[in-house]
Amino acid sequence: MIDSDTSASLESDVASEARPPSFALAEMITCDGCLRANPPTRAHCLYCGADLPVTGNEQDSEPAAEAIGSTAGSTAGPAANVSDGYYTVLAPNQTNIPSESSLSEIASLLHLKIPEVQNVFDEGRSVPVARAATAEQAAKLTNKLQAMGIEARTFSAEGLDLDIPTRKVRALELSEDGFTRVLVSGGGKVSTAWDDLVLIIAGRLLVNRVEVEERRRRGRPEPLDTRHLFSDESVLDLYTKSDDAGYRISSSSFDFSCLGSVKAMTAFENFTALLNLLGARAPNVEVDASYVNLRPVLANVWPLEPQTRKGEWRRSGAGKYDIATVTTTDNEAQFNRYSRLRHRLRLRELEDRG
Repeated sequence: MIDSDTSASLESDVASEARPPSFALAEMITCDGCLRANPPTRAHCLYCGADLPVTGNEQDSEPAAEAIGSTAGSTAGPAANVSDGYYTVLAPNQTNIPSESSLSEIASLLHLKIPEVQNVFDEGRSVPVARAATAEQAAKLTNKLQAMGIEARTFSAEGLDLDIPTRKVRALELSEDGFTRVLVSGGGKVSTAWDDLVLIIAGRLLVNRVEVEERRRRGRPEPLDTRHLFSDESVLDLYTKSDDAGYRISSSSFDFSCLGSVKAMTAFENFTALLNLLGARAPNVEVDASYVNLRPVLANVWPLEPQTRKGEWRRSGAGKYDIATVTTTDNEAQFNRYSRLRHRLRLRELEDRG
């Protein structure tokens, strides 16, 4: 016979086991696909189903950190600043298609998954796959890839002109000879011939914001409320042969009147129509819409780093003090770097063609 105290204790133990474990915000894993935070016990995102980044030391192969300065947990030296370093870039349209065993070897070398490496080859574009602290480290990795029959080159991060802001466009004026960008700041206009437009990068800017409010009572903080805010915006970066920095069209702040009779009701439809129109009018343009598909690979080069801001304790009553902590994760810096690097690579490709 079980006494009442023992029964209550057993019920308490069972309830504790049934209750899902809770994790601190710092322990959560950010999904590369939607930027939402997931428990570290999950392999797939709770929200979008994407594979979550590997956080342990599951890979037994030779560490790519020796050559990759940006690999999570192994950043060292100048490459800790994502504005610095050297990139290993796979050449477009590889002539030597890797076998299944080669894909596995490449994935192990780069600390990527086999489907992610396959996506790079399927895109057929110049794609950065690693970032190193020094030219020697980047060259070592590039040489290893070349020894596998993979065409790759090393590029310095210098020259991306990240200090030059991307100019925002609120409207376009189209003509037979070219187009004019109406800028958001100052309302200035910049005209360009159609054949000068060489690259359009399509992507999405995601922002995940978590606000945690706590109350300190008797010297210990107690959670009061947690708010999750999420935004998702489509963008287009336009690059010409004569400009170092690009021009950005954001779906939420762009006037789609230039579409005329094909203008639709939704921003998604209008964004697709605008992309098709520009691609059809500009004879030398390359339209790159691969960013979303390549984000897990790009996270190996430019990992997303949550920014946490803690407020000041404020008095909310007799003996009560509240504090708010805001953690923001966004991919704008990653997209900016990919966009600028792709422009540089595009100009290099045009130069090589003569």
